[in-house]
Amino acid sequence: MKKSIFRIALFLTLALSFIYACAPKPEAVVETTDTSLVSTYLTTDHADAASIRNQLAYGTLKLDGTEYAITPEQAKTLLPLWQAILSLGGDVTTATEEISAVQDQIVSLMSEDQMKAIVDMQITNADLNTFYAEYGVFLPTPDPSVTKVAGKNSGLSQADREATKAASSTDGTSSAGSGAGKLAKNLLFEKVIEYLAAAAGE
Repeated sequence: MKKSIFRIALFLTLALSFIYACAPKPEAVVETTDTSLVSTYLTTDHADAASIRNQLAYGTLKLDGTEYAITPEQAKTLLPLWQAILSLGGDVTTATEEISAVQDQIVSLMSEDQMKAIVDMQITNADLNTFYAEYGVFLPTPDPSVTKVAGKNSGLSQADREATKAASSTDGTSSAGSGAGKLAKNLLFEKVIEYLAAAAGE
């Protein structure tokens, strides 16, 4: 009797194991989308798109003078966040997630209409280059006819190098090598901070 019970139990155990092994397994869920708040508005899908952070910064400046301009109340809360962006961007130990979190805070303080207005601007790197040029900052523009070589102003045509050198000497700014990129990046965020400080009445 005991042997019969044991055999039945063994049979049931093997049967259940077989059923479990043959049953379809649930597919693993793979998260591939960017869930940050800023990415629900701004993308880099359009031609020559500027980075999302630069679109947010330049777009904020371009709202000035429109019906969607930053209000004094918004400016007071946005100002320290953009100061944080400038500070974090200059720290090589800053994690991408830290800056993304601050960007999301910035977006959360802006209205739907303000963000849609920035999206509609379709901000490009060419737009930013025009903006930088207004302040005497000229970023290197690769010339397909020039063989790239390592070193200062590599990838620039002779005319571009001369123009860059002239701009640097007239306004005291540097536009050579990595210094130009750093200066341009800081300039954009500094102008956003200036705009917000003025809007906040500080």
